[in-house]
Amino acid sequence: MPPLVRYKIPIIGHTFRYTFNCEKFLGQCRKEYGEMFSLYIWGRTITFVGKEYTHEVLSRSDVFDFGVLFRKMIPGDVMYTSIDNFGDLRSYGKMIRGSSISNKLNLYTERIQKSLYLATQKHIGDCNDQKVIYNIYSAITKIISASIANVFIGEEESEYDDVISTFAEFTKDIAVFFLIPPIFDLIFPGLQDFVKRIPIRLGLYNPVTRHVNTLIKHVKHQVDKRLREKQKYGDSWKRPTDLLQDFMEQKSFDPNNINYTALASNLSIFIFASIHSTSRACANVVVDLASRPEYMQELYEEQLEIHKKTDENGILPFESLKEMKNLDSFIRESLRFTGDVAALPHWVLKDHTFSNGLQVPKGHVVDIYSYDTYHDESLQGPNPTSFEPHRHNVPASKVGRNFLTFGGGKHMCPGRFLAINEIKFFMHNAILNYNIRTESGKIEDKFRLGPVALPSNNGIIFEKRAK
Repeated sequence: MPPLVRYKIPIIGHTFRYTFNCEKFLGQCRKEYGEMFSLYIWGRTITFVGKEYTHEVLSRSDVFDFGVLFRKMIPGDVMYTSIDNFGDLRSYGKMIRGSSISNKLNLYTERIQKSLYLATQKHIGDCNDQKVIYNIYSAITKIISASIANVFIGEEESEYDDVISTFAEFTKDIAVFFLIPPIFDLIFPGLQDFVKRIPIRLGLYNPVTRHVNTLIKHVKHQVDKRLREKQKYGDSWKRPTDLLQDFMEQKSFDPNNINYTALASNLSIFIFASIHSTSRACANVVVDLASRPEYMQELYEEQLEIHKKTDENGILPFESLKEMKNLDSFIRESLRFTGDVAALPHWVLKDHTFSNGLQVPKGHVVDIYSYDTYHDESLQGPNPTSFEPHRHNVPASKVGRNFLTFGGGKHMCPGRFLAINEIKFFMHNAILNYNIRTESGKIEDKFRLGPVALPSNNGIIFEKRAK
């Protein structure tokens, strides 16, 4: 077994140090115990693996499963009564890879840009007078939600405020299960899983219900309308392009016995998987650029040159995304600096012996010490702890041993191309139209919650760019 780091307080173990000083504590453990060590946190022994064995975890999906642990953290089995594949990453990945949002992203180019522009005008504005936005993550979430709603449920339904609210708030409402400390696990491992299902089973609280009901209303309207129009117009019917239509064309879809609740539930799961991660990444890019205005001019010049290729409606061609080299590198560096100390915990499906001879048993949890990868000079190049946006010469969406943002192995994030495209189109518009800086005039640090980091809530100043 990997060495267990010493601790003084029984039952509590390493919980407090991990929760309140994670970055420094894991760094000390790595230095003293090496590339693999175990901590006793919230009543459970968790093994952390460094850069040497990260991809052994990510590549062995027959041994290590993120989905099992996800289902333990989120009580989807009781929140959703109409689907039985909650947390099955294999089925979700298959659905995405077979959909238009994976292999036909060019079809969404115009719609994404229009949605992002209109939402930016609504939530940020022209900024003729400088505007200070606190909690930039919240504003970016609303902007990204408008665009992804268009892609997921169609242009017509994405115009409704209740749809945008569901897209923007769903992940926040579900996140309560992540934020509640698993104190019951200190009494008995696994007790927390049982306790948090009690209010849902008793009908006292279910964060999914309101949002799924909203989606059912709009999904039903669209599905019924599309089936009628397809029957009426036959071969001349113009097929809508969105994720909902992809769902309707799956083999399991029966037009004579439509399960609207299941359709809405599946959509909500994709909302959970996409909105927060894309919005957090985009907000981090904004804050990182605002904190480092010295990079603004070169990014502006690049985007200004690319903008010359817009059509009469101000829409960039899909191919222009590949020309945003400097912006792509800046985004990738921002993703590298997301700040998560450890990420992507996996459940061990069967006894496993690592290549170094250390063993973990079935039912164990293995977490990835991502800081070890991102702060390693052999993987990142010189000065790995400093923000250097010219460090990269590959696209921000590219997965590799030195870049863990989108996971790895068979189950790397299939929606990463859509996410990066959203961020690029938003930043293209923001860089051309605003001067952006921090209200403090300093580099803003992330807000840290245990091993997880979130964008700063401090003020970001937007000011209309003189042209």
